[in-house]
Amino acid sequence: MSNRAVIYVRTSSEHQGEKSSPAEQEADCRQLAADKGLVIVNVYRDIEKYRVRTKLVEPSGTRSDRPGLVEMLNSAARDEFDIILAWREDRLYRGMRAMLLVLETIQDHKVTVMLARETFDPKIAPLRAWVAQMELDGMKERMTMGVKARLKSGKANTGQDRYGYQRQGDQIVLVEEEAFWVRKIFEWYLDGCRLMEIRDRLIAGGAPQKGSSVPRRIHWARSSIQAILKSAKEYAYGLKIQSRKGELFEIPVEPIIDIATYDSFREMRARKKTYPARRVHHDYLLGGVLKCDCGNKWGARTQKTRKNRKGVLVERKTTTGVYFCRQNHKDLVSPDCPRHIGAKKADDEAWEKICRALDKPEYLLSQAMDLVDQLRANASNLHEERGRIEKQLQRINHNRQWVITQAREGRFTNNDMEQQLATLTLQEISYKRDLYALGQTININALNNWEEKFEEYLADLQVGVVELKEAAPQTEEERHRVFLLKKKVVDTLVEEVTINRNRELNVVIRLDLQKILDQDAGLENLSPAAYSRRGEIYTHTQSSPAHPRHPASCA
Repeated sequence: MSNRAVIYVRTSSEHQGEKSSPAEQEADCRQLAADKGLVIVNVYRDIEKYRVRTKLVEPSGTRSDRPGLVEMLNSAARDEFDIILAWREDRLYRGMRAMLLVLETIQDHKVTVMLARETFDPKIAPLRAWVAQMELDGMKERMTMGVKARLKSGKANTGQDRYGYQRQGDQIVLVEEEAFWVRKIFEWYLDGCRLMEIRDRLIAGGAPQKGSSVPRRIHWARSSIQAILKSAKEYAYGLKIQSRKGELFEIPVEPIIDIATYDSFREMRARKKTYPARRVHHDYLLGGVLKCDCGNKWGARTQKTRKNRKGVLVERKTTTGVYFCRQNHKDLVSPDCPRHIGAKKADDEAWEKICRALDKPEYLLSQAMDLVDQLRANASNLHEERGRIEKQLQRINHNRQWVITQAREGRFTNNDMEQQLATLTLQEISYKRDLYALGQTININALNNWEEKFEEYLADLQVGVVELKEAAPQTEEERHRVFLLKKKVVDTLVEEVTINRNRELNVVIRLDLQKILDQDAGLENLSPAAYSRRGEIYTHTQSSPAHPRHPASCA
């Protein structure tokens, strides 16, 4: 046996009374290595909080995404060592997911596990992981009950303090420097200042911001100011509201603003809510699909004013539709973002490119052929794999009954039975996970005569597009009907439309074969030509499919 070994160390928040510091764990593992004549080639540690998306988390034994653990298992897959040394088994895992990850790795890559304070037995590891999981669940429940008892007694719990306050032991005390700026924010808001103007004043005045575990992209973001304004009631009545498992608890704190200020704030908010919603006077063909190159999704609005040569806003003779970038924070706006484009210009350009794509059915047909071949291969492989896994699960169930029968007849001891059942359970969990990962297979029967169906669909679609191009609506109702039919084509064929800094559009076409070949749907439900011939109006948006699709770009 090779003597290449690594040490894994993890801090424990589960056994706080136990002397198992990282240094002590590593020292015991090094002593074990010396006794066994092993050479330590690396030490992997999970001793600090790490970031998962936007949250800092503890390196709990229930988590399988611990950086040190993941790095160690990847090294095992690269055959960089042969033995893992740990203080105890619960340093490696304390839950089923992490246990499966570790056991599968050591089994697949022939890695041995040695423990400084215990004996490692992979056969009973699933049972020990289950017991550890139950122990943790009970511990969490007891901690939750303790936290609720503290909150009911008016004592502060852990968590982020609201701006203007900070935690000191069990109490929440006022921070006068922050409280000063809270009062200023409400004062400026009542004076009619916009949020971005308030932000500029906060930055100019050097107002401090609360610390955050997430690095701030911008200083004094709109959301930070909005959070303070939304907490007006708590600031006025001196309340700190905390929640735990769906229950709300009120902790008394010192008020920052007076009741008169709060009443004025409420009245202003009520007046602003009485404003009628802005009506959209235009139809937007690219609504929901237009994005800029920086990734921001664009919106649409009706524009009633314009700037004259002197830079003064004046009323337009006729209103016009405009697409615009929703990102309005000046610190986050991309320099390559064109910011806006006329709706008619963008709609006409995109529609022309869609029509040009439909004028080349042979290209779309070749792309469909590639996708059908891929769907068939995937469906065949998935069916075979599903059948194999189901047979393995049946075999495991049969073996489990056999083990129980042998134990009842006295041929197996209880210890032997537990070990064999634990091994079978581990295998069953692994196979069920693989079965779940396969997901749903496509209906292979839908691929019969696909080429004929697809050509029929394209022909019908081309007829409908020609009729739309030749349409000359006379009334508002007829114009809106033409728009709805065009929108149907866009929703069915267009994946997205991107716009660059020069206001040039790139239309990405998608082939939704699963929808086209669905026998229950029927081609008439997808063809705008049929609708236009019957004079019907398309009144709903096609949903995006969850099936494979092949994008094609039309620059």
